[in-house]
Amino acid sequence: MFTKQLQDEDEEILKIAKEINATSGSLFQQFLFFITSLLIHFGFRYPKLKLQTFKFIDVLPSLESKNIYSYFKIYIFDEDTEIPSFLKTSIHFLIHHFYLSSIVSYVLLRVVQFFAKLFILSESKENLHKKTNQTRPRTYDILGEIALSPREAKEYQKQYIDLIEGLPEVISNINPIRRTNISIKCSGIETRLFPEAEEVSIQFLKEALRPILRLAMTKGIGINLDMEQYDLKSIITRTAQELFLEEDFKLYPHFGIVVQSYLKSSNEELVVWRKYAKLRGVPITIRLVKGAYLEYERIKSEERCWQSPVFDSKKETDIQFEKNVLYLLESFPYIRSAFGTHNLRSISFVLYHTNQKFITDFEIQMLYGMAGKYKFSLESLGYPIREYSPIGSLLPGMAYLIRRLLENTSNQGFLYQLSQGKKLDSLVKNPNKETQYGI
Repeated sequence: MFTKQLQDEDEEILKIAKEINATSGSLFQQFLFFITSLLIHFGFRYPKLKLQTFKFIDVLPSLESKNIYSYFKIYIFDEDTEIPSFLKTSIHFLIHHFYLSSIVSYVLLRVVQFFAKLFILSESKENLHKKTNQTRPRTYDILGEIALSPREAKEYQKQYIDLIEGLPEVISNINPIRRTNISIKCSGIETRLFPEAEEVSIQFLKEALRPILRLAMTKGIGINLDMEQYDLKSIITRTAQELFLEEDFKLYPHFGIVVQSYLKSSNEELVVWRKYAKLRGVPITIRLVKGAYLEYERIKSEERCWQSPVFDSKKETDIQFEKNVLYLLESFPYIRSAFGTHNLRSISFVLYHTNQKFITDFEIQMLYGMAGKYKFSLESLGYPIREYSPIGSLLPGMAYLIRRLLENTSNQGFLYQLSQGKKLDSLVKNPNKETQYGI
């Protein structure tokens, strides 16, 4: 009986996935999907070339325009890649002989800028009103990595404040999914975050966050604290829990935080957040993601001879994600759920169980520039999509761009598997099936 129920559930999830996948989207979305698949296929046919290309892209913003080709040669032609030696030598000879290095440098810069703009909504907040499709709900993010100085952190904090001031006020009774959101990178607005001095770090981070939260409340804008590397998880989590209970903030229902399912402790974290939300008496939003620092966490754990905090395989992460989805839905209305994923199995799993539980107050969130075909399909089926929309120039955004390129070219990623011609049925299979069915 139990097995039959699971089989019926998987069949329904597959039907939802096929319905989402059946929609072709606009010609532009089809073109982007084709280009992405082509690049993914190319990347895994030539992995050494892909690695060197990403290294070159990462360093590109720090180069003078006229020197770009010189560094391109160092990263691509002088390194061991799949490009034949005679071809590299011939191309370089032609460029050098005909004095084309400046032209090639310009073209390389423009190509990278083109791809960056596919994943970055706008280079400045002033240009937001020029963007099309503003009816789609967004969570805005100011691009940037960890602040390296107090001055840099203050500037980063000011950018968030300027962004909030420039956004229109949100209608008080608006549908929650239509409410404008801002995602905050905590290590960008405060440099003094040290795991070995957690109590002091929490106080510093609270001070940096309070003016942002107060301003967001006056505009009716939601605030979400992004989760970063494992080292900072406890600081960010405790800061949120203490800050959201302060007198100024405890009644505001539009605060949220991220939980990463690749962490072995993620289910325990959700249990704590549910108890917290019940105690607070006001809902909190949890954005559930699979995680974005997998290799970093593994490398850091090996360096320190620590047990890795993340699961060893994608399958384990997928299983945990689905467990966490069910727990979040059971925690309604104390917790408002937002699911950040581009994986068709994960999306279909969420939709199946929200339908079963008659829950309509939830979100599917996707990155700007990714999975446009599925966004269009879900919206046509009546499911609004919130886009995680980065704002910033190419220089601070390059690390973000590299992460997006890596996600798109992951050999375990859904897009890659689809580009390899794998059938949808196998891609949407239950990650826990072998354990459940004993196959």
